[in-house]
Amino acid sequence: MVRCRSKKGFVLIAACIVLAILLGLAGLGIDIGRMYVIESELQAFSDAAALNAALQLDGTERGIARAREAASVLATGPHAMKWDMGSQPINDITVRFPQGNSRYVRVVVSAPAPIIFLRALPAGKAGYSTVAVSSVAAKTAEGARLIQ
Repeated sequence: MVRCRSKKGFVLIAACIVLAILLGLAGLGIDIGRMYVIESELQAFSDAAALNAALQLDGTERGIARAREAASVLATGPHAMKWDMGSQPINDITVRFPQGNSRYVRVVVSAPAPIIFLRALPAGKAGYSTVAVSSVAAKTAEGARLIQ
């Protein structure tokens, strides 16, 4: 007499494993997608701030001081640009003038993007990932233009 082993539990085990993998991939997609949205919002601010700062450059130290102020003015006031779907203020703004040149301005903006599902990975233990973007604008005879 031949005995058949029961295979009734295999489908349940396989379904649980596949479900865990799919949930992990969905979580990864959600966190990475959120970081891309935050990067896009910060890039829009960085571009606008670099152009605003470049318009203030006139080759003098006073122009450089005005450019530093103009880069951060978009992050303040009642109509300030924000990140995280317009809910978080932009605070970490760095304005630099490459090689001491008073015709170019580089604006670097960064923000801590909260992560939910990537916390399971060793790199996600802090609960956030820093997203940073930069823009370079130049003062031209016609006004200002983005270089990078």
